[in-house]
Amino acid sequence: MRIFSLACLFLLSILSYGQGDSFEVVDDLRPQWKTFQGGEFVKLAEGETTTKTIYFNVDPGRYRSGSVLGIECAEPVSIYLNYKLVSSNTKHAWISLDSLSGKVTSPWMFGIYSSKPKPWLRTTVLSIDDGRSANNNPLRPIDHFLNFSILASVIILIFFAVLLRTNPRLTFDYFNFIRLFSIQEREDSLLNSRISSSVNILFYGFACILTGFVLLTLFHFGSNAIPLAEYFPITSLGEGFWQWLKLSTVAAVVLIGKIILLSIFTSMFDLRDVTGLQFYNFVRLAFFILTVSSLVCLCYFVFKIQNPGAYNFLLDCVVVVLFFWVFVVGLKLMSRTGFRFFHLFSYLCASELIPVIILVKVLNS
Repeated sequence: MRIFSLACLFLLSILSYGQGDSFEVVDDLRPQWKTFQGGEFVKLAEGETTTKTIYFNVDPGRYRSGSVLGIECAEPVSIYLNYKLVSSNTKHAWISLDSLSGKVTSPWMFGIYSSKPKPWLRTTVLSIDDGRSANNNPLRPIDHFLNFSILASVIILIFFAVLLRTNPRLTFDYFNFIRLFSIQEREDSLLNSRISSSVNILFYGFACILTGFVLLTLFHFGSNAIPLAEYFPITSLGEGFWQWLKLSTVAAVVLIGKIILLSIFTSMFDLRDVTGLQFYNFVRLAFFILTVSSLVCLCYFVFKIQNPGAYNFLLDCVVVVLFFWVFVVGLKLMSRTGFRFFHLFSYLCASELIPVIILVKVLNS
């Protein structure tokens, strides 16, 4: 409980640091995005993935004094105004509409060019609250993902504290990563318990929400390098929780599918005695991957590593661990069964190797 209290204090300090004045998003310019085709500007179609330059118009007369144009991108981009370069090799730009009005006459046509086709991009107009002066120092725009991640981290820590408080032995067993890679398995109360017992279901639920949060973090910061990231954007706090729910649900479906898959193939290959052992170690493997990924993401945050390739590399490392796990679980089963190697190899291909290959295909689709 002391560790949990310190963790909460740390998160609250981050929360207090992240609070303060912020802009209010008054207009999302995404519906106005255009591309240049056939000698004319046409509206950018949904799902278009080959466009490198996106155009949009901004009418400064629509917005009150103190408004700014916010441009955020996962990759460095070049920003053009009326076909003139105003910024290059930048991921974030905050342009004061008041200052720009005194230098450039309207109408304004902005162009955003990226060397990679249509990276994750956000273009919004933000305004200061009515009671504030536009002459003050620029205020920090609100970061929806940061707010979401702080709240989600608090929820996950509370969930973990409840599990640790009510089932300390079971919690330490699930997070005993030394035994995860140990070839010799010993029978204990956990392995003798039913997979579908209520206490184990709590840990499955915790694994699912943690998986959803880690994947959402990887998708957010590695957006342009991870094909699936475009399906899980976060443009508001509520959308962050909605995307988290979707990914957690997907993780739950995968976990249920794993149970069904193991039940089917253990019956087909006459290995019914190893169903509980194999699934339990699969969940323990999930906790190992999630813990390491969370620590790496935390290090990325501390050292301000925002390169999408770094997060894509972390996802590739997860895939490598899953492939390596096939050999580990094969050695575990060989020490517990008297079947021949070819029999176990066929079983592992069906229950472990093929699902990992399908996962790799989905991540790169």
